[in-house]
Amino acid sequence: MNWELFVELFVALSLLVAGVTTLAFRKRRNPFIGFRVGYTYHSKRAWERTNTTIGVFFVVGSLVLLLLAFEEIPLNVFILVSIAFSFVGIFIGMAIAKREYEMEDLSTEAPEKPSEELRINMTPYLIAQVAFLGAYLLMVALLWDRLPQVMATHFDAGGNPNGFSDKFWGAIGVPVLVWGMFFALTLPARDPGFFAKAKLYPTSWKAWGDFMTSMSAGLLIVSALGVLYNVGLVSSHVMIYGVYLIIVIAVVGIYRLLRVKKDERV
Repeated sequence: MNWELFVELFVALSLLVAGVTTLAFRKRRNPFIGFRVGYTYHSKRAWERTNTTIGVFFVVGSLVLLLLAFEEIPLNVFILVSIAFSFVGIFIGMAIAKREYEMEDLSTEAPEKPSEELRINMTPYLIAQVAFLGAYLLMVALLWDRLPQVMATHFDAGGNPNGFSDKFWGAIGVPVLVWGMFFALTLPARDPGFFAKAKLYPTSWKAWGDFMTSMSAGLLIVSALGVLYNVGLVSSHVMIYGVYLIIVIAVVGIYRLLRVKKDERV
């Protein structure tokens, strides 16, 4: 089995497991498994119907991805389909959760209301993420003619390249898709229902915005270092420092999300 097929099968089977476990816990609200946002925590109806739909969506999506993997489609195309599928799932889940919460709110058995009003302004974070992407794409445009047709895109622990990609996907395709994942996770956070009383989930919109934006910037920095390496401006060892940077950002961001104080949740 080649490594590309292994990656594709791992992603598809992981999604299948996620779908099956989501369906298994669709009637039990919990802080670990399922589509967990403020709306689903406040409403049993929203939790059950959202997680039923998302569970089925994940299972069907995993079967589609398995089919694509066995058809041996290129890994870049597989990644594109996987990320696009994830974006669609996020927005479907938010739409269903909000709708079901509001429908129950109008019924005689209205869900518990949030005890405090959240005033959320994610615009600065979204603008910052777009600015980071713009700066990265500008750098790529300036160096485009100097980039090789086949780029080194993955490095081992010693800084030696051991993975390669064509010029477009290595410099633009994959970095933009990864950036888009964090941007898409920031967009739904504009809705206060995304945060309200969501246990072990982003309870502070500021911490969530900081985390998403920092990860977006960090991954673009690593991508930029990769471009600079391929045009001969930095050594491969610099890439290792970029990876360390991402790890530090992720650890600090997750720590803050878990340790956020109550007075920071506004």
